[in-house]
Amino acid sequence: MMLCVKDISLSLGKIKILQGVSLEAAAGELYVVMGANGAGKSTLLKVIAGEYMQYQGSVMIGGKELKSLPIAAQAHTRAVLSQQLTLNQPFTVEEVVSMGRYIYNAHLSATDKEIITYALKIMQIQSLRDRTYPTLSGGQKQRVQMARVLAQLLEAPDLQATDYTGRKMLLLDEPVTGMDILHQQLSLQLAATLAASGVLVVAVLHDFQLAAAYASKLLLLKDGRVYAQGTVEEILTSAHIKNCFGVDVAVLEHPHCHYPLVVTAATGGLFQSPALKALKVL
Repeated sequence: MMLCVKDISLSLGKIKILQGVSLEAAAGELYVVMGANGAGKSTLLKVIAGEYMQYQGSVMIGGKELKSLPIAAQAHTRAVLSQQLTLNQPFTVEEVVSMGRYIYNAHLSATDKEIITYALKIMQIQSLRDRTYPTLSGGQKQRVQMARVLAQLLEAPDLQATDYTGRKMLLLDEPVTGMDILHQQLSLQLAATLAASGVLVVAVLHDFQLAAAYASKLLLLKDGRVYAQGTVEEILTSAHIKNCFGVDVAVLEHPHCHYPLVVTAATGGLFQSPALKALKVL
């Protein structure tokens, strides 16, 4: 599946959120979007997810304009994990994960149930399946939602069983929020495995190291515009990070890592940022 976003602009009320944003991402890529708070990352994902249809420009998914795709067709080809999900009803964990299958069948088939069980296992939440969703911690809720979108995407209870190239897309908005380090890695490894199976994964991340370790390509947004896009090595430079996030960092190589390490300091260079100088006295 090819995603082609061309000259997307979007205003909410009188505020311009996105201005002339363009990107291309292909099946099998884990395409990461980064930027400071308010840069437009979540809004861009919502445009691709069909939540903001008043955009100007073009969003082509698999060669078809997003606005021409029926909702059912979108749900069959694209799963979305949003940044803010509110669910206060006492659904069990298994029931929430099962919601990912309802777009296919009103009544769960044997295969649906196998996929749900598989998703619970992959996200290590089998022991929580009978817990009610509101009783979970924030990180546990994120794992349940990851299992839900996995259940929505899969066609068989085995990640290695099917080639999804050109047929599936997964949108993740800050998917590891609230997770401990083990489950952050688990979730991003799952995203990478889906990409290796041909799924186009587009993810908003804040963690430089997770982005460096897992991204195929990176897009940096600044003030609603594309600041830079390219490979990890091209994008995660000290100059780009300084210009987009306002902090001084060192980008290092490590003999045991295939990706750059982005290091900030608790003192020294970090406080060269005008916005942070006042904190130095603390």
